Amino acid sequence: MPSPASDPLYIKNKEAYFIEVAKTIAKASTHPVAPGACIIVRDREIIGEGRAILTASKIEIDCLSVAIGASSRRGTPTVGATVYTTRYPFTTPLFQCYQMGVNKIIVLAHEWEPFYKDEFRRAARLSRELNITIDTYFDNSDPRFDGSPQSSKENPFETDDYDPQHANDIPDEDGVTL
Repeated sequence: MPSPASDPLYIKNKEAYFIEVAKTIAKASTHPVAPGACIIVRDREIIGEGRAILTASKIEIDCLSVAIGASSRRGTPTVGATVYTTRYPFTTPLFQCYQMGVNKIIVLAHEWEPFYKDEFRRAARLSRELNITIDTYFDNSDPRFDGSPQSSKENPFETDDYDPQHANDIPDEDGVTL
């Protein structure tokens, strides 16, 4: 689909696109039990990326911590950014997101790793306390959703009647029309 007039950076399905990017980065994860990756996106631009790491000394480094370090190293402002991740975040990187001004995290839906369930519950409580939204992105590969209209399409990015024709018709990230 060509981009709407005057918006060459338009991405039709941002969640699907950025989750696919995070899934690709996750292939380079060195964590044998719970591989994962995430990206930090602001204004449709990737400003940080990270993958889960298990060091030789058995120290685990969360993918979100690596992404935060990458964006900080570049000196890119992160206020208003969104995180797309293949793994549920831990409490420490979640608080770092709060300090950086990140207010939304989109997590790829998957089974939680049993070893981390208590940590993830603490992270969920902390996110409610800090007003950080954690949304779940469901992949079409889930058999429970095989009958949905989204799963019946060959290409989820093909043109339909609801695609904007001009950049002024595109709602902004916060839902306000430009």
